[in-house]
Amino acid sequence: MGVVGRETAALIPYRESLTLTDIRYGIFLRPDAATCWNVTQVTFALERQFGLVSAGAFPPHATLIGNLATDASENELTAALETVFTGLRRFPVYNSGIVRTVGYHYDVNLDKSGLLPNGQLNAVARGVKDAVLPLSVPVEDFIVTPVADYEFSGHLGLASHELAVDESLADQIGEFLESLPVEPAPASFDACWYSLFEFRSDWSGRWWEGMTWRHVRSWEAA
Repeated sequence: MGVVGRETAALIPYRESLTLTDIRYGIFLRPDAATCWNVTQVTFALERQFGLVSAGAFPPHATLIGNLATDASENELTAALETVFTGLRRFPVYNSGIVRTVGYHYDVNLDKSGLLPNGQLNAVARGVKDAVLPLSVPVEDFIVTPVADYEFSGHLGLASHELAVDESLADQIGEFLESLPVEPAPASFDACWYSLFEFRSDWSGRWWEGMTWRHVRSWEAA
């Protein structure tokens, strides 16, 4: 299993002194490069046409755990995640296409049949939650789900938090997504890379408008 060490995201300023109220962590599954490229093109098009920035503010990902507030050190957090990711083997993740809930996303939660949850993916998500929940600190952030209440459903966000605030453009956005002349995302990819990210913003309001992030560490499945 390969490990990529800590790095600072390009062009993202970093403050040496941060408080708990500044920092949240996310543990993500990174899709394959072709899927990441597709998601990036789609979210950029939605930003340019409709001003949506929430989904594009993140690196393309499926959230295993998001909005983790903790007073544990990064070393303690990465050590807890090591117990989950060490020894993991690759397995297929299937993209069922764009679905609409509050917003729009690629559904990557199901198995090859498209009928049942992907058992391997959901098992990894449960392992991550079990590992970090004892380290989590309850907070009341704007339009987020607390770690203790989070129920995994694998997805790749395309249009998200803005539509939870104001859904008046939702139908237009759906028609726009259907007409975009971009290469479709692959129907499946292997779950290879798992990453820990640090996020900073004002979590009491529209945090996605000023959020910055930093890659902390990644783990590569065998």
